[in-house]
Amino acid sequence: MSGRVRVAHTVAFADGPGGGNPCPVVFGAEGWSDEELRAAAAGFGHETCFVLPPSSPSSGVAARLRYFVPNHEMEMCVHATVAASVLLGVEDGARVETPLATRTVRRPAADEAIVELGAVEVGPGVDAERVAAVLGGGAAAVTGVAVSVSVARPKLLVPLADEAALDALAPDFDSLWALCDALRTTGVYAYTLDARDADVAARQFPVRAGYDEDPATGVAAGALVAWLARERGADQDVRVAQGRAMGRPSLLAATARFDEGGDELHVAVGGRAEVIA
Repeated sequence: MSGRVRVAHTVAFADGPGGGNPCPVVFGAEGWSDEELRAAAAGFGHETCFVLPPSSPSSGVAARLRYFVPNHEMEMCVHATVAASVLLGVEDGARVETPLATRTVRRPAADEAIVELGAVEVGPGVDAERVAAVLGGGAAAVTGVAVSVSVARPKLLVPLADEAALDALAPDFDSLWALCDALRTTGVYAYTLDARDADVAARQFPVRAGYDEDPATGVAAGALVAWLARERGADQDVRVAQGRAMGRPSLLAATARFDEGGDELHVAVGGRAEVIA
């Protein structure tokens, strides 16, 4: 690796001490190869955000962001976008360039950012028995059909009866990844509406990321709030608790708004971020 770099270690969506999703934010990695970027993320052991110059000087975006987990690049990452936006101090309504698309960022406070996500796409459903077979533990409490939903990257949403069942999950990861491959989803988002001090509690198992579980996952929370809005036929404001089973409690704010015609959903996810080193 060449060039002078700076790294800010941040945490996004923390719900108390020791909580949140860690995210190293790296500056000065221009000219690094994809393998060098991936290797840096593997060294950190976390999803890592690289802040780079915009692809076009005239694009008007605040920054270009790339996201790598230890094993590969990610097209979109909300918690890293929140962390980078807070760190950069981008203005309210600024646009950032991501591998997936250009996204608008809103800034309700100095330590907060809200990322607007993409169109809602609903994929195939999976019956409870098939999902329970690979989730283990509390998966016997799967309460209905699991469904693939995307507002950035597709996630398999799995409803559970309560938070005890959620905490008890013990996936067979090889079988879980095979199911995700078959459905073309990038992870499993198990959730319950019977949550303590939140509207939803959830756990996210990302496919072959280099770690088995996420403390906070914005694209999955966005998929879930979009699904709830479609199911309920109304705008949604949802507080999603995640990371509790990992000992890293997190809280994400997810919203879904129908347009005037009631046909299109506008989804956003946000929360707080702080620099820790």
